Amino acid sequence: MALGTDGPGEFGFLEAMMKRGFVSIPRMLFDYTLDLGLDYDRIGKIFTVLACVGGPGESPYTAYTVTRRNTPRDFDQVRTLVLQMEEDMITRCDHVTENEITFSFGPLFARLFAVWEEYWHEHQKETARKGPHPAVALAERMLGRSLSTRDVGSILEWVDEYGFTVEMVEAVIKEGFRQGVTRMSYLNSIAREWAEAGLETPEQAEAYIKEHEKTAARYRRATQALGIKRSLTAAEQAMIERWYEEWGFDDEVILQACEQAAGAKNPLQYTNKVLERWLQEGIRTRADLDRMVEQKRKAAAAGLDSGRSPRSGRRGSGQSNVILKREKKDDSYYEVVFKRYDD
Repeated sequence: MALGTDGPGEFGFLEAMMKRGFVSIPRMLFDYTLDLGLDYDRIGKIFTVLACVGGPGESPYTAYTVTRRNTPRDFDQVRTLVLQMEEDMITRCDHVTENEITFSFGPLFARLFAVWEEYWHEHQKETARKGPHPAVALAERMLGRSLSTRDVGSILEWVDEYGFTVEMVEAVIKEGFRQGVTRMSYLNSIAREWAEAGLETPEQAEAYIKEHEKTAARYRRATQALGIKRSLTAAEQAMIERWYEEWGFDDEVILQACEQAAGAKNPLQYTNKVLERWLQEGIRTRADLDRMVEQKRKAAAAGLDSGRSPRSGRRGSGQSNVILKREKKDDSYYEVVFKRYDD
């Protein structure tokens, strides 16, 4: 099938079909069943044949080969159905024998392409008559440039596939301006992320952005305090989030723990161990941490006082701690003393 010179061509057709969903039978066939003359009997035959060959191929134009050796029980039924559908311009048989058949659904998809292309041109004419979609017109005003056909398709995809309102389209573009990037590929990534997050209104988007910024600020404070210059892994990000959301620490306590981890081989793991210990000690805030330090200081002072002797405890405030040197007496001195005592 040749590419159209004044239309979307086969590529646009395949892209549209994949967006609708290429399952056992493409949903687009159901979109145009009346135009294609597909009744329940013919659709049932298509399903039956696809079930016998193991499902659809990688594209709607895949050729299938069925042999009596590989499918001894179903071969005759498949062969009969394929030949019947060839008469209805659904299949094309490229090779048919008593024991083998090679076929495709090329005729069906060629008809589907023709019907879809006709509707596509009608849609383009209607769009030209009514003017650009409000979301497209808004995007062009905000971006200050005319949008290419591909860019227009992206905006319309936000509206049709993601269910975005014009206000949500505006919010996406504003976020691109805030981040300093207005390439359509980047705006597409923002729109996709928001759609996957289930955002439907600008207010939800604003709350989502604030939460994202808060999380990013947490990562930035921790990495700066620990001297980490690389990007965090998903596990490391989850660890930092646990410090805040699960363990309930505030910024000051986490930064104090980071200071203790300075110079460690794995500073994030070291910080995590410090915070685990503080968690067990009931510390959550800077006030809790200061209270613990004061308690340990008092305990250390009390332990020092209890280690002193009672005699030293009664020493006057003016008594000197200097030990005086005394003259050493020899044995003759003690002999004289003892002799006097005996007398």
